[in-house]
Amino acid sequence: MYAKLVGGENLYDHEILEILLYSACPRVNTNPIAHNLLDRFCSLSEIFKADIEELKRVDGVGDGIANFLKIVGLCSERAGKAEGFARLETFGDCKKFVSMRLRGKTEEFIELYFLEKSGRIIRILIRTSGSRNRAFVNLEEITKSITLVKPAYLIAAHNHVNCSAEPSDDDDAFTKQLQLICNIHGVDFRDHLIYAGGEVYSYNDAGRLAEIKRDCSLEKMIEWTKNSK
Repeated sequence: MYAKLVGGENLYDHEILEILLYSACPRVNTNPIAHNLLDRFCSLSEIFKADIEELKRVDGVGDGIANFLKIVGLCSERAGKAEGFARLETFGDCKKFVSMRLRGKTEEFIELYFLEKSGRIIRILIRTSGSRNRAFVNLEEITKSITLVKPAYLIAAHNHVNCSAEPSDDDDAFTKQLQLICNIHGVDFRDHLIYAGGEVYSYNDAGRLAEIKRDCSLEKMIEWTKNSK
């Protein structure tokens, strides 16, 4: 079952349920329990909506399995609700979110926010070197994350400890690298924000991102390559 799951093969409902139940009862043959549950409730959605006492009426289902299925159902229900998920649609949204996450940090952190088209954050990549002066994200790791998550937009943020929010030469270089990676993968690089002492610098708001996008476009790189031959 795990081999089918990892291999991306299509799984029947009873197989999905069997794998799930094995997490709650690793020493039990969960195949008949999965079939018993589906025989009574007819679908996975109905199983996860069922009351604990009704679940326990199914042969093989005790307190442990009933409670487990109930919490899985609650997780599924809440995961389907977009309310409360952070959305970054304006500079104000970004400034508030970045300030909340980076305020009080005594080490330098880099955070990459992967967004869907609605502006909702679907993943956050966080990295720190443990240093007060420098944080580092492997560019290959960023590329792999973009490939896996397939975001529509990307926003970067990091903090400066005990200095201004003005970008350094290293910050400019990192922003250019991010732009190139996003350009190659068809992701819209929306902004790079720097937090320091309650202030937030925005590459986009300052007009610097537009300059970097012009200078670091694929067309520019191809032209540079041709001219260098």
